[in-house]
Amino acid sequence: MVRAVWKASYEIGHPRIDGEHRIFLDLILQIERDLTEGRPFERVQRHLIELYKYADFHFFSEESLMVEVDYPDLIPHRRTHQLLLEDLASYTRSLSVASLRDRDLVGFLIEWFAFHTAGDDLRLASYVRQERTSS
Repeated sequence: MVRAVWKASYEIGHPRIDGEHRIFLDLILQIERDLTEGRPFERVQRHLIELYKYADFHFFSEESLMVEVDYPDLIPHRRTHQLLLEDLASYTRSLSVASLRDRDLVGFLIEWFAFHTAGDDLRLASYVRQERTSS
């Protein structure tokens, strides 16, 4: 039951960031496969840790782009990244073997991912495009 698919609405128009977003989604799909195939809890946990570490890298990558283009909303965007990481860490720490059956982990991850890409990243993309055309 694959609910997570790449959507054009996830694209922000920056090749590197869009590529990183695709990796994000691929990691979520891996977790979904783990759950669907009844893989051991430890494997799901390991993939969740990988997702967290990748998110941390990706957010740093985005913030580097913001510094390069002198993005005026860097500080609030960085704070959003911090809150997203805290939210992901808190949610995944609360998981256990039993709760994997009771919670919609993949639904949470897709919503978490979509929130990240749909709002602040689209504003960043618009700013980057504007900067490129005015340069």
